[in-house]
Amino acid sequence: MRQQAGFTQEKLAEQIGVTSQQIQKYECGASKLNSDRLQQLSQALSIPVQSFFTDSDDYLPLAIAEKMLVDSYRAIPNKEVRDSILKLATHATKMTE
Repeated sequence: MRQQAGFTQEKLAEQIGVTSQQIQKYECGASKLNSDRLQQLSQALSIPVQSFFTDSDDYLPLAIAEKMLVDSYRAIPNKEVRDSILKLATHATKMTE
């Protein structure tokens, strides 16, 4: 999940406030996560907490650029501007088909 989201162990560790060695321990199962840390990882990786408990590959985490796009879109206070951006993006995808 970490690699699919474009994170190194070091970058993810920095993001959630632990060492890269701790991330390595989480990944290999040598250390367990508490609920707070699980929530932090979920937010950092932009994936739902439930993804940690399933083997499904149906869900792919957002790449960093995708997360930035979503976060920026959500931060736009004007609904009309958000709607215009959505129309533009929808139109652009139809042009590339």
